[in-house]
This record gives sequence, C-alpha cells and structure tokens, in this order.
Amino acid sequence: MCIRDRLGMHVGDEEKAEMVSLWRRHARACGRPAREIHRADHVSAGVCQIADRRTDAAETLLKAMPGWLRQGLEAHVTVDGRQRQMRDPLAYTELLCGLHPVGTPRLCADRLAATSERTGISRFALLVEGSGDLAATEENVRRLGAEVLPQLT
Repeated sequence: MCIRDRLGMHVGDEEKAEMVSLWRRHARACGRPAREIHRADHVSAGVCQIADRRTDAAETLLKAMPGWLRQGLEAHVTVDGRQRQMRDPLAYTELLCGLHPVGTPRLCADRLAATSERTGISRFALLVEGSGDLAATEENVRRLGAEVLPQLT
C-alpha cells in the first residue's frame, strides 16, 4: 500500500520534515505497520526552472508567474466566507524561486537531493510550465530529464 501526502510549495525543508514526522507519529498511533510507515511515499509540490544561470531561470518565472498567480489568488474564496488578504504574487514567486530547484542543472539537482535528505520526501510534483510558453516548457522538461535527473541517480 502506498500512502502519499502533499506538501505545499510555500514551505521550506524544515516544515516539510516536521509534516513527514507528524504523519509518521499519527500513522504509528493509528496502528499502521512499521514497514508501511517506512515505505510510504511523500510528495512535495514545487516549481522547477532550469537555465545556464540561476538569475536567468528566476527571471523567466518572475516575468510570467506573478500574472497568472494574481488571477488565481484573486479568485480564491474561503470555504467559511472569511475575508483573507491576498498574497503578493511577485513576492510569492520570489519565495518559490528561493525554495525550489530554480537555476542551473547542478543547483536544481542539489536542491532536490538536499530536500529529499532533510525531509525523507522521495517524490516531487514539479511545475515546469512556469514560463507560460510551450516551447520554453518543452525545453525545461528536456533539460530536467537530460541534465538534472541523471545527477540524482
């Protein structure tokens, strides 16, 4: 049995590790077998943008993401009708660029490996279309497969 949980894009490795630890404690308390707990896959969502320079990768996302983030954040409605303050889309994009594999292939591989080591998370759901451009997205996916993933094996 594969148990998965999602870990948000806005949290860093320390908070992700705390969530995995909390999940494990609750799984033990509920009587889940130790082997199942140990083998559980945890999934972390994030952005990934690859370029020859970190600044170029971040610039690609900073040009496109705030616009569509703004649109999505403005449409957000709380379940209980509470008022909430919208995140600043540019600041949120900057936060994501700092937390996730955004940069050179080596930096991206190092970030993914470090997050996995620090948190126990073994799977990543990466938003690779942050540029908003089909050709750039296809190139980003190609580079992820050809230049980043081989460094992780």
